[in-house]
Amino acid sequence: MSTILEQPAPSLRSHGEIVREYGAQRLRTLLTEKGFDVSTTTPQRWADRNSIPGDYWNVISNEGIATLEELAFAAEARKSAA
Repeated sequence: MSTILEQPAPSLRSHGEIVREYGAQRLRTLLTEKGFDVSTTTPQRWADRNSIPGDYWNVISNEGIATLEELAFAAEARKSAA
């Protein structure tokens, strides 16, 4: 039985890191395939601003790119730093 201290730490990736690691164009292609109207530069702008709009979180989570918890944690951390 493991203790909470032995559990792996949650990922602390920012929204910008999530987009960059997955690939901005790859993310755009995925979102377009899922029915979203996303311009060619939109995911890169999200990475640059370090902010993925909440409307896209479910798709990103369902595809295993990031969890909803990770996205929410990163959004809250960004707000707290502002």
